[in-house]
Amino acid sequence: MDGKTPRSLQSLSEEVATNPSSTAFVELAAAYRERGDTERALRLCLRGLQRHPTHVEAHFELGLIYEARGERELALDEWGIVRQLAPDHVASRLALIRLYLDEKRYIDAEIELNAARELAPADNAVAELWQALEAARRDAAPDQTEGAASADLFAALEREQPGTLGVMLVGGDGQLLEGRMTRRGAESDRMLGVTLNGAKSEATRVADYLGLGELQGIVIESAVARLTVSPVSDGVVIVATRAEVPAGQAARLVQRARQIAETHLDDKQR
Repeated sequence: MDGKTPRSLQSLSEEVATNPSSTAFVELAAAYRERGDTERALRLCLRGLQRHPTHVEAHFELGLIYEARGERELALDEWGIVRQLAPDHVASRLALIRLYLDEKRYIDAEIELNAARELAPADNAVAELWQALEAARRDAAPDQTEGAASADLFAALEREQPGTLGVMLVGGDGQLLEGRMTRRGAESDRMLGVTLNGAKSEATRVADYLGLGELQGIVIESAVARLTVSPVSDGVVIVATRAEVPAGQAARLVQRARQIAETHLDDKQR
């Protein structure tokens, strides 16, 4: 791994057996995965991560193991952890891009490719994946192109603003109108929209009850992300940013997203 001469399976196994705290479990798990023994690779990685929960390459390898097992959602979760621990980890982004291309999620692939190009502008793999994306879009059936168009409304905004995780426009009935948020696709985004639109309605009632005036928005913060739900005409805009994005920058992003959404809704009514 990392340009080193590969060690034998026996040597790696002996090290892991004699030193349970060794990080050689990552290389050993990769060796088993490459041999097709994903069950043993999975056990090794999970056990190793119990001792080394922030080991970036272990999470990356676990994602590769899940992908080899056909468990793509779990692979996405692991590579998402890698991005949180090491935003400049190019290999995880390339793995995501390949998966997105395979699933015809071209908007997601483009977003990751832009990030990868900033991190590794001279990487041949990045250039090859750009060519693959362009070829896939040319060959895409009309219905696939139209299906991806709903994510285009906020795509430029997301590319321009580092740290943006996703932007969605949700109608007053909870219907997903535009944008993307999760890595799990439109159905997961739709459910998120319904849930957060309901939360906005509850917050509006609380604000009215307490006499707080018109609700300007809801902000949900965690250790890794900030989620802002902001009302627009007959709906809400939902913006997710990384936790390290300054509050002022996040607020400006929300304002721009609202402006884009309002313009879009006005155009549809004409």
